[in-house]
Amino acid sequence: MVVLGVPIDSGTGGRPGARFGPAAIREASALIAGNLYHVGLETEVFEHLRIVDVGDVPVTPGQHERNLDAAEKWARELMSVTDRVVVLGGDHSVLLPVLRAVADKHGPVSFVHWDAHADTWDGGPEHLLTHATAVRRVIEEGLTNQVFQIGLRGYGPSRETFAWAGEHGVEHWTMMDVDEAGLTDIVQQVIASVTGKVYISIDIDVLDPSYAPGTGTPEPGGLTSRELLAGIRDLARNTDVVGLDVVEVAPPYDHADVTALVANRCVLEFLSATAQRKAAG
Repeated sequence: MVVLGVPIDSGTGGRPGARFGPAAIREASALIAGNLYHVGLETEVFEHLRIVDVGDVPVTPGQHERNLDAAEKWARELMSVTDRVVVLGGDHSVLLPVLRAVADKHGPVSFVHWDAHADTWDGGPEHLLTHATAVRRVIEEGLTNQVFQIGLRGYGPSRETFAWAGEHGVEHWTMMDVDEAGLTDIVQQVIASVTGKVYISIDIDVLDPSYAPGTGTPEPGGLTSRELLAGIRDLARNTDVVGLDVVEVAPPYDHADVTALVANRCVLEFLSATAQRKAAG
């Protein structure tokens, strides 16, 4: 398994700062001093997984398309020598180049998207790939055969955009749905529905800002960190996850590294649950 950072935020439409996300997520590992024994899962990650952090894609500030091309090149090269990748963003526009590489290796994947925002805006010719249009581009390019979105809330995109998503088979659960049905039941529905390989994309603003203040587009009323980590564990233990990204961590707005810590734990929970799944055969 390979870990790759993509430190860009030129695809954001609001507050910048996500280009510092990969470094902050990595630095949050210092608190565990290299010990990757998961107390709850009773699993030592390195007993079952070989993990290599290859660092960050070299980027040029302000060169959005060039940087995305570089991310795709790196992702394709890595997927030629591994079958699973963890990506540290960066803004959510990094999704498309990475998922192109993953789908080239595995074919269209089931896509589980944790986010406050649907990211299915059209954008028009001048904004083809931003953090608000990445999921639409993924669907248009046929990189996924299923899309499940969890945690949507707030305002936008438009009714017409949601109609477009529904016509393309997107299933979504808003935070009102989470309140009514419970996150555990929703995740179990997803697990029962996915087919084949799975890719998980986590925009950290799926969390309530009290748990993740360090993000460019905070939206009140989101998940707790405990809910999100449990959802990641359940997915990784019960489906064949070949890729995961954690994006939109913006350290300039963080407090006491709260957001970086939970983003780091999203990755570690995925690794621990994947290790347990491998150990179980």
